[in-house]
Amino acid sequence: MGMAKKSTALSLNYDPELARKFQEASQKKTDIADFISEFLVQFLSEDTKTAYVKDLNFFFDFLKSGNVTIAHPSQIQSFHFQLYRDHLIERNLASATINRRLVCIRSFIKWAVAARLMDHNPLDTIKLPKVQTESPTIAFDDQEVVKMINAPDLKTHKGRTHRLIMVMLFNLGLRRSELINIKMSQFFNDRGHVVLRIHGKGDKVRLIPLNQFVYDEVLAYTDHLRDHGVDLEGDDFLLQTEINHKNERPMDGSTIYRVIEKYALSLGINKAVSPHSCRATVISHLLDTQNTAIRDVATFAGHANITTTERYDKRRKNLDKSAAYQVDYLLKKA
Repeated sequence: MGMAKKSTALSLNYDPELARKFQEASQKKTDIADFISEFLVQFLSEDTKTAYVKDLNFFFDFLKSGNVTIAHPSQIQSFHFQLYRDHLIERNLASATINRRLVCIRSFIKWAVAARLMDHNPLDTIKLPKVQTESPTIAFDDQEVVKMINAPDLKTHKGRTHRLIMVMLFNLGLRRSELINIKMSQFFNDRGHVVLRIHGKGDKVRLIPLNQFVYDEVLAYTDHLRDHGVDLEGDDFLLQTEINHKNERPMDGSTIYRVIEKYALSLGINKAVSPHSCRATVISHLLDTQNTAIRDVATFAGHANITTTERYDKRRKNLDKSAAYQVDYLLKKA
């Protein structure tokens, strides 16, 4: 007597929520915003998504101003991109800003081609404008850095917080968003080094070891908080706005701007400085001293390309180290 074969088919109950998702996914898209949303799925960082949406909307708004409405990526023509590029140049925007906006559009088109929404890339033959190697960001000199770090009043919680802000910016080259989002869990020990794990642009992670000075400053700050009954733990933010309770969210980024501007003004530093000036300062300092290979400086700064790092070599023109002094053909006077 033979045995009946056991069915291997999955027996699943009807799932109306899953059916709804399949229905939505199969619906024909009729608005460019639908395609942008699909394009953004590949990115994890909310900051990246926000930046791409903003730059893409600039492009499509520009086309609308010329009575051109795009509903599907395949409707984008090379002359649309060309005219937009010329428009950005005519507005005298920084070349880095122009390139960022244009690269964003190119990325969107490449995605559309890969997704078979288009049969070719109309932007392949159009060149981007050259990025200027000089950045408008102004850096501090060494003496100004020392004055800035020593300026806050350490008798107050606000002063201690301001000092740590500047210590971290001037020594670790952090971006403003990276600094305000540091949590205690990002500090750890690795083979004898105290290391800070930073989540930077494009979801890239870099590890920065703390030198003794920075480590002591972080300890002094957390000890100060502990003395007032605030004991920081893993998910707590390093920078605390108040002394009597923990922040539930990161410090406002505009606070970092105000701190840098406030102390620069009080010290008579007459430059248009910002938190990015601090980052530019430490990168320039490393390039100026020439004790660290540029590739290592790029890794420290979180730059994917050393060309980006080279743009920061602008704090001062060091003529003493000019290559012109190294030219020597052993020519003798006649």
